[in-house]
Amino acid sequence: MMTSKFKFIVIVIFIVMSASIAVFKFVQAQILPSSKIIEYQSTPTPSPTPIPWTIFDKISEGKKLLEHIALFVGLKDIPYTEKRVSNSNGKISITDRTIKDPERQIALVLLNTQTGELSKIIVTKRGGELIVPEGYEIEVIERASGIRWNYWATQYKVSRPENTIVILNKWPEPKNVTVRKVVTNSKGKKVTVNQTNRQIEYITYSAYNDDLRRPELVAKGGEYIKATVESAYQKLKERNVQSRALPGKNISEVSQLKTTFFEKIPLMEQTDLGEFLLDAEHMTDRVKVVLATNEIEAFAKTCNRVSACGWIQFTPGTYSAIRKSYSKARLEPDFVKGAADHTNSMMAAILLYDYNLSNLIKNHGIKIADDPRLEEYLAAAYNGSPKWVDKSLKAVIAGAGDWIGHLKNETKGFIAKLRLIRDNNLL
Repeated sequence: MMTSKFKFIVIVIFIVMSASIAVFKFVQAQILPSSKIIEYQSTPTPSPTPIPWTIFDKISEGKKLLEHIALFVGLKDIPYTEKRVSNSNGKISITDRTIKDPERQIALVLLNTQTGELSKIIVTKRGGELIVPEGYEIEVIERASGIRWNYWATQYKVSRPENTIVILNKWPEPKNVTVRKVVTNSKGKKVTVNQTNRQIEYITYSAYNDDLRRPELVAKGGEYIKATVESAYQKLKERNVQSRALPGKNISEVSQLKTTFFEKIPLMEQTDLGEFLLDAEHMTDRVKVVLATNEIEAFAKTCNRVSACGWIQFTPGTYSAIRKSYSKARLEPDFVKGAADHTNSMMAAILLYDYNLSNLIKNHGIKIADDPRLEEYLAAAYNGSPKWVDKSLKAVIAGAGDWIGHLKNETKGFIAKLRLIRDNNLL
């Protein structure tokens, strides 16, 4: 049993400890209220300040900077050499290509990606050489295909100043224009003669570079393609254009002609096969970025050696034939304007697919309209010629393996791109 003295000591200790705890809680409550403690413990990390501008804002501003700039173009061509890398049936070949081009000035708009500040500079193209102002380091990027200089679509990379990218260029392109002029001849009579004048056409363009390969630009480019296809279909519906493949139906009601067929066309037409096989996603992103930054001006002046023009590369003969076959579509009569107009040319592509589908049904029966490879057949006919598609299909029926065997090499490459886009979900 505890003695009275021991009990007293225990009671005193208990009272002292209780008092100490009470005092501590009182002081804590006065100096650091519980609400304050919780607040200090749960304060989140501050979010970064959003950038108050977009690339699209800066491109619009940059165009104003370039409006009144005049640029020099020389009269004498300067030869230089570039490599060309091609891929044909898996065989890589490298050749030298001699190019002749006059000296010219080019205006560039530069964006500081940290501050949003814009500046413009004048550089000079002299043969294959790029001459830049003091204080700048800018190079022309050589693509996997060997292309360096590509007119207004040339790809630039800025090393100095830091955090700087090229978002626009103004390219001067000389052209000869023939005009009719009334003159007085040696006998004092007034006669009309043709006179050739040299004029400079200015092209302001946002060329692709890897610094512009940003998720928001890639996404916007993809959305632009989809919206253009939808707009083309809507116009054909409003104009009540009838299908030749399935008579009695408005062409917009032909379910076999899926919108995704047409969303792939610019991605295939505006890419190099060799580069595509190396990195298909990079190449499709490239096209989408150009469409996002240039919209209706993208690829508008792109024409190749066989006069295929525009973002989906129509030829004059095919365009004319389709315009006559589907008069209710009211396609633009002028080929160059029609090929440059994205919605108009996409309407023509839909009509061409319908036209080729009607021939496939005629030659191979209605069942071909539901063939899972229909998109490939129509894409091959679009790129090459329906006769080669028919020849290849007949070979397949005879048991000759992959149906593309009798297509031209260029068209085989076109189908290779289609399969990569489809199989890797690159739309």
